[in-house]
Amino acid sequence: MNIFNAQFFKRLGFYSIGLVLGLFFLNFVIDKKTDGKGIEFCYLPSCRVLKELRNTPLKPVEDSLKVKTILTDGEILFSESAPRQQPCKRYVIVHNSQRYIFEKCDTYLTYFEQ
Repeated sequence: MNIFNAQFFKRLGFYSIGLVLGLFFLNFVIDKKTDGKGIEFCYLPSCRVLKELRNTPLKPVEDSLKVKTILTDGEILFSESAPRQQPCKRYVIVHNSQRYIFEKCDTYLTYFEQ
């Protein structure tokens, strides 16, 4: 019975060493991928579109803080949006029960309150 305990603790030690090394490696990779800003992985369509809209320059610059909060906390209504519309894509976003229409062209982003 004593031999089994020694083998168990030996395996547990190897497992712990591998786990700690793996966590350090994972922390290093995630930190490099996010440029030290934390974890933000967008895999859902709504998150990806909002991130794309946040990275597009805003044409009327005067309300940029308001637009930033809308694009951070808002929800996209894909049923009312037209993401394949040419020449500018149109997205309807709801924030605090207020509807906003965003049009994303190639180089700029404009928005309208509804």
